[in-house]
Amino acid sequence: MSYLRLPHINGDLLCFVAEDDLWLAPLDGPGRAWRLTVDRTKAGHPRFSPDGSRIAYTTWHSLVPEIHLTPVDGGPGRRLTYWGSTDTQVCGWTPPDADGHSDILAVTSQGEPFSYFTWAYKLPTDGSPGRKLPWGPVTDLQTADLDGEHRTLLLTGTPPHEPAAWKRYRGGAMGRLWLHGQRLLPDLDGHLACPLLAGGRVAFLSDHEGVGNLYSCAYDGTDLRRHTDHDAFYARHASTDGTRIVYQCAGDLWIVDDLTAGSEPRRLDVRLSGPRAGRRPYQIPAAQHVDGISVDETGRASAVIVRGSLYWLTHRDGPARTITDTPGVRVRLPEMLGSGGQVAYVTDAEGEDAVEIAYLPRATGDRPPRRLASGELGRVLEMISDPEGERLAIAAHDGRLLLIDATEDSNGEVTELIASVNGPVRDLAFSPDGAWLTWSHPGIGRSLRQIKMARIKDRLIVDVTNGRFEDENPVFTRDGRYLAFLSWRGFDPVYDVHTGDLSFPLGCRPYLVPLSSATPSPFALTPEGRPAAGGLDPTEDENGADGTVTVEVEGLESRVTPFPVSASKYSALYPVAGGGLVWLRWPISGALGETFANPDDTSGRPTLEYFNISKAKRSELVGDLDWFAVSGDGTRLVVVDEGELRAVPSTESGDLDSTVWIDLRRILHEVDPGAEWRQSYDEAGRLTRAYFWDPGMCGIDWDAVLDQYRPLVERVASPDEFADLLREVLGELGTSHAYVTPARRNEGPPHYQRRQGLLGANLVLRDGGWTVRRILPGDSSDSKARSPLAGTGIREGAVLTHVDGRPVDPVTGPYPLLAGAGGTTVELTFTPAEGEAGRSRRVAVVPLIDERPLRYQDWVAKRRAVVRELSGGKCGYLHIPDLGGSGWAQFNRDLRMEVSRPALIVDVRGNAGGHISELVVEKLTRTILGWDLTRNAQPVSYASNAPRGPVVALADEATSSDGDMITAAFKLLDLGPVVGQRTWGGVVGMTGRHQLGDGTVITVPMNAAWFDAYGWSVENRGVIPDLEVLRTPLDWAEGRHAQMDDAIRLALDLLTTNPPASPPDYSTAPNRSRPKLPPRQGS
Repeated sequence: MSYLRLPHINGDLLCFVAEDDLWLAPLDGPGRAWRLTVDRTKAGHPRFSPDGSRIAYTTWHSLVPEIHLTPVDGGPGRRLTYWGSTDTQVCGWTPPDADGHSDILAVTSQGEPFSYFTWAYKLPTDGSPGRKLPWGPVTDLQTADLDGEHRTLLLTGTPPHEPAAWKRYRGGAMGRLWLHGQRLLPDLDGHLACPLLAGGRVAFLSDHEGVGNLYSCAYDGTDLRRHTDHDAFYARHASTDGTRIVYQCAGDLWIVDDLTAGSEPRRLDVRLSGPRAGRRPYQIPAAQHVDGISVDETGRASAVIVRGSLYWLTHRDGPARTITDTPGVRVRLPEMLGSGGQVAYVTDAEGEDAVEIAYLPRATGDRPPRRLASGELGRVLEMISDPEGERLAIAAHDGRLLLIDATEDSNGEVTELIASVNGPVRDLAFSPDGAWLTWSHPGIGRSLRQIKMARIKDRLIVDVTNGRFEDENPVFTRDGRYLAFLSWRGFDPVYDVHTGDLSFPLGCRPYLVPLSSATPSPFALTPEGRPAAGGLDPTEDENGADGTVTVEVEGLESRVTPFPVSASKYSALYPVAGGGLVWLRWPISGALGETFANPDDTSGRPTLEYFNISKAKRSELVGDLDWFAVSGDGTRLVVVDEGELRAVPSTESGDLDSTVWIDLRRILHEVDPGAEWRQSYDEAGRLTRAYFWDPGMCGIDWDAVLDQYRPLVERVASPDEFADLLREVLGELGTSHAYVTPARRNEGPPHYQRRQGLLGANLVLRDGGWTVRRILPGDSSDSKARSPLAGTGIREGAVLTHVDGRPVDPVTGPYPLLAGAGGTTVELTFTPAEGEAGRSRRVAVVPLIDERPLRYQDWVAKRRAVVRELSGGKCGYLHIPDLGGSGWAQFNRDLRMEVSRPALIVDVRGNAGGHISELVVEKLTRTILGWDLTRNAQPVSYASNAPRGPVVALADEATSSDGDMITAAFKLLDLGPVVGQRTWGGVVGMTGRHQLGDGTVITVPMNAAWFDAYGWSVENRGVIPDLEVLRTPLDWAEGRHAQMDDAIRLALDLLTTNPPASPPDYSTAPNRSRPKLPPRQGS
């Protein structure tokens, strides 16, 4: 049994996708399917041509989907598009014209400022770029000749997330059906997909009755019928030959032969030929799959986790030794147990996390691993061992801090030390004598954390810090005299260069606490007048302490002192030999990555530093790295740097003699895909159960859901199929932000691992040559919004004739010659524009891999111009594309100019969400209370940069996540009316991403938003605007800005009743002249 998807039919042939290839099969009767392609690369949406001779489909050969065309009878296929868009999809074909010619219908976001709005294209089969259709954002479309007329069926208003991936979705993006400009079924409360023209009716998929099924209606929207009765799994990816409809459901293919009222679906008997190579075991390069390291006590060997299995690897030479490698079992978090030749790790061999302790190759005897605490731990996030290897401390996902007895004569007794009610504890560390445990304990809110310590023998818990700040990563120095930790408690504000706001980007430092009042701070002055640290003999200091820890609880907080280093961003604090510490120091960089000179600049990576406490001196060990691990004795570090491992000294910069490069090629790890997918499926279920925001799972029987879909795991045969299955499973949550990203096997030649090159210009075929019609102007304040042709001297009207010396084909244009050229230097040859003198010019440019920032800035400039024209210059205009770093930058980029106008339009249509809506709301709720007048300058409002008059918001179905929240805030705070469409409706956010054993990444909805007046209803419903305005496909075709028009009209109407704030003139200035002295009284 295979996992069959994305079917289409023509005559007696069925085409579908399985194992990342296209397959053909006889529609009825015996016989096995055969492969049409052998790419083993993700493929999608095959569609037969009307004559049945060719199939158009999308394939991810070049990292993003592009349209290819292949003959049904075999032979080489052809790539047709070079769009570089992440969401290109084949929808079908146009009906044949009088000459029998048909074009491909597709949707894509290429050339658009947003990826979540696709436009329809008609694509010829000769390789020319195709023609954009005028109907605005379209998710799917079909065309047919009906009753002698050419008709078009459109699905709009549903950004590309499939109904099965968010089951029973009822937000603003459920979709709208249009047949030749007439909207159908506007009151149908279900998520629509796959519009079809079949059997004289309009067919589609919908879940308005609770489960996705096939429905149809008459051309005028009447006579709604259901044709399938799936009550557990969704019907998905329906397609038609004009009469019959095929679709997928639970890994099978189904057909509905006609759309009569009594029609019944039937399952197709499709069997694949071949060995199911996608489930065949294969070897992987270990360097790309290292998931954890624990270095032994000498720094000469490490326990290394590769793809969920554990290996013992000596650093210099010798073979790798397998510690545990059981297909279908994932181990995590390796931890060496002292010097006793044992290693502990977390295993899910019994279906829940447990601890297993294995004996290293050098241990005497051949003893099996010991398994402890199975089912008692929850999801283990951290695990550390005490120095003797007798006790393990564990941080669990539910906030519990647990101790496990790891001695050989124990049964692994579990003791709960403390439980947090504000999230998990983290950053566990034992004292060098094993008598104390310290950790970072979460406080109120999501940022405050407190350092705590516990005395193991009597469970005494001590607060080291008081919880006012974000304190983390506590460690004991190896001599046992100090506790060091990182803290975000620096409050040295830095002025914002644009708005004058103040922030604290330099708030972190390492801090030190003498554990006894008798222990001086190493950074304090001595009576001799020099720093104590500078006067200590490091050898005497190290030998004089045996690691025994004495804690004087009283006054601990008062003994906290900062290290004499500059405030920055620090992480990964560890004690090392010689009484020193190592840490990672990160550069302070912008959220958009524009701080550094170029994309290849590695200065955004951390630096590994060593601090010698006895000398109060900091030194750099490694310049740029990913992460590191410390040996048991603190003398060596294993550095992980872009897949390479090397062991270096812990107290000085390594040289050729002291650096050992660790050859990971000695680890020969074989992956069993089927076993991995079984493990990853169960792990995804456990993660969802552990982290989903409602402990009661919103009434869902989650175990029953997992049992329902589990048999399908045995049918998948590629990472993309497995990801598709998980999307269905997580879709049962009926909740936003449940995403799945498939693992990659790094298949395909290196050329296809590079992105399409884009020139940031619109080119058209004119008189046989590809002419530059427009070079996008971009924005100098956005480094990503600059056309490669800007500044080259090439003018509009010039003709591009060669790319890297290869002539540009007059049909296909320059795009095939730019395949894989994104981010690399190419040479372009142009002839001058018509009427200009001169010879051909050659210029060197670096094509973009993403034009969206450039096209976005152009789009905003055009919308602003429309607002200026329609409002007579009275309305400012701000568009906020998201509520993350780029959205904050865009909001502030033009805030000062736009709020100076009498009214303001705030456009959050298409807002992709984020987490900074509160900051935007704070700005927009500012009120002008007065004015600051300076001679020979315009008055400045107080508060500054506050709107002067009415504010009107624009929202639509793609206003999502934090975009939903800012729209809700607009209404709850009465900032102004909201115009447009109901928003997306997704406000149960995720925190972080979880990588499964096979490399698939999932997110779990874990942060639910509740609002006054709305309660829980924004999730899966959205925010309804004050004035609902729909921009129809006909509006788009005729260039009407229906929503913008109404927003501007509202703003101007509000100006008549609520005039903008205006400064006083100087005629009202107070008279400060000297008054005339009055005569004395009585004189």
